[in-house]
Amino acid sequence: MFGYVKPLESELLVREYELYRAVYCGVCRSLRKETGVFSSMLLSYDAVFLALCRMLLKDGALNCQKKACIAHPFRKRACLVKDRDISYAARVYAVLSYEKLRDTLRDGGFFKKCFALFWLPYFRLARRRAKLPALAKEIRLHLDTLAALEKEKTASVDMPAESFGNLLAAIFREGVDEPWQEIYADIGFHLGRYIYIADAAEDREKDKKQKSYNPFLLLYGDAYNTEDTDKNIHSALLYELQRLADNIEKLPFENKTAAEHIIKNTVYLGLPARIRFLEPHQEKGTAYEQSL
Repeated sequence: MFGYVKPLESELLVREYELYRAVYCGVCRSLRKETGVFSSMLLSYDAVFLALCRMLLKDGALNCQKKACIAHPFRKRACLVKDRDISYAARVYAVLSYEKLRDTLRDGGFFKKCFALFWLPYFRLARRRAKLPALAKEIRLHLDTLAALEKEKTASVDMPAESFGNLLAAIFREGVDEPWQEIYADIGFHLGRYIYIADAAEDREKDKKQKSYNPFLLLYGDAYNTEDTDKNIHSALLYELQRLADNIEKLPFENKTAAEHIIKNTVYLGLPARIRFLEPHQEKGTAYEQSL
């Protein structure tokens, strides 16, 4: 996920923002405790969405405590602790961080490869300490499929997007009991497709300059960055968001109002805001923060 899945923070109520931060701090603290003190360096706020979605399936009060950390040593912050879903999100990110470094070592520039080479042994250990061997194997399988499609310069968006969708489907459904397993798998699948398509659309200019694989460059040729192309991509992304929203509405929110508002804010506001660079009135390459 790595940076795409965030709510529109300006639309969160104070109590919702506090829960959002408490979940993030909980994942960060769990990462440091379970997989190593440096393993949180690649953590992003995307983990909050995963943790919150899975927390809907259990009853009982959340264990929130004030904790200090390296980033905020002089002011304690609210932090969710001793929570299985927080722990799961943390361990998943340890696995994803390792795989991200592996991909960087294969495809990145010189300095990025040096960074990845330095940290890879540490994150290999973090991946092992995450104790998700079956899921880690499935994640690697989907990433290998994705890498093969990119190596073959596949002129298709659907095929690599489906591979990434299958990866997130595996993450979201892992350990989820019926009848929720299919719903969570669908949430992960459409979120994964959205992330891959949006990322490829945003990287068109950069990939063209670096001569890197990008399905839109192969599909559209010289018309890869026209207004009509942007409209087509934007429509495809809105379709994925609609399918994602259809499944989000099936989740057991019940009396978990704050979590519900954060999750729906992310789907209905945050994710559409992330792709405003595709709208005709927006300047090409507009950053997420600028688009708000």
